[in-house]
Amino acid sequence: MPFLPELGDRGLGGQQVGRTLAMLADLPVDISTRGWRLARSPGRLARTASDLLDRDLDALEEADESARDPEAAHTPADRRLVIRVLGPWSLAAQLELPGGLPVLTDPGARRDLAEALAEGVADRITRLAERLGAGPRIVLDEPMLWHVAAGTVTGPSRFDPIRAVPEDRLSQSLCRFADVLRRNGVSEVLLRVPAGTDQEAPARWSVVSEAPRGETPLDGLCVPAELLHSGRSHAALDAAGTVLGAGRILQLEGLPGTPRPPRSGPEVERAVSAVLALLERLSAPRHSGLGQLVLTPTVDEMTSGRTTPMEALASVRRVAEAAPRLAE
Repeated sequence: MPFLPELGDRGLGGQQVGRTLAMLADLPVDISTRGWRLARSPGRLARTASDLLDRDLDALEEADESARDPEAAHTPADRRLVIRVLGPWSLAAQLELPGGLPVLTDPGARRDLAEALAEGVADRITRLAERLGAGPRIVLDEPMLWHVAAGTVTGPSRFDPIRAVPEDRLSQSLCRFADVLRRNGVSEVLLRVPAGTDQEAPARWSVVSEAPRGETPLDGLCVPAELLHSGRSHAALDAAGTVLGAGRILQLEGLPGTPRPPRSGPEVERAVSAVLALLERLSAPRHSGLGQLVLTPTVDEMTSGRTTPMEALASVRRVAEAAPRLAE
C-alpha cells in the first residue's frame, strides 16, 4: 500500500498539525506565540505547510509511478493509498481561536473546523488516489482523544479549564465524520488512538469499539501491538476483538512480542507465531483474521536511527508474507 510519509524535521509546516491544517478547505490559519490559530488570511507558515504538502503529494505520485509494475493490473478495489491526518477532536484541542482558547471550547468553531477538514482531506486525497489507481484509506490520528474525554486538555491558563466531552458525543461525531469522508469518495476510515497509559487521561475504549445506535462504525482501529500482546488492558483487548468480530480492520503498530524488527528466518517465524497467538486471544479465526490485519512498524522503529525506514518496512513485510503459510 503506498502511503504518505511524515517528515516532521522540516519544521512546523511539515509536522502533523501543520500538514493537517494545510488540508483545510477555506479555513485560514496562522501561527501564534503558543501554536496554530484561526486567522483572517493564511500566514507565512501556513503557506509553507501547504507548499510542503503539495510537494509531498507530487513526490509520492512520482515514486509510485516509478516503483509500480506497468504490467500489473491494479484496481482501486484491491489497492489502497494510506494517508494519516490529525483527527477532528485532537485538531480542535491543538488549534486556537483568535482569542487564544482552543477551538474545542466553541461548538460552532469546532463544527466549522470538522467540516473544513473533511472536505479538504477528501478532495485532496481522492484526487491523488484516482491518479494512483488506488482506493483512499484515511487514518484519523487522535492522540488527544483520551484527554478530550477526561477534560484534561490544557487551556491558555489555569483560569480557563476545558470541560470533558461525553463519550457518546465523541463516538457519534467520529462516526459522522467518517460518513462524510466516505460520501466524498474515501474507501475506508480508520481511527488511531494512543495506549491510554496516562493516569490523567485513561483510555475510554467504548468510544472506539462500538458505534452508537443508528450510526455506521469506522472501518477499523489502529493500536500499538505491544499493548494487546502484554495484556495490560482487558478493555483494549475487548475493543480489538470487537473490531475483528465485526469484520473490520485492525492495524497493529509494531509486531507483538518483538522488541526489534526481525531479520533472520527464525525471527520472522517467531514474529508470525506471536501474531497468530494474538489472533487466537482475540477469538479471531487464523485465516480470515489475517485478512483483516494490517501490520506496520512503530514510529520509533521508523525514526530512531537503529534501523532505516526501509529495513523496518521490509521486516514487517516479511512477516506479513510468511503469516498465511505458517497459519496453515
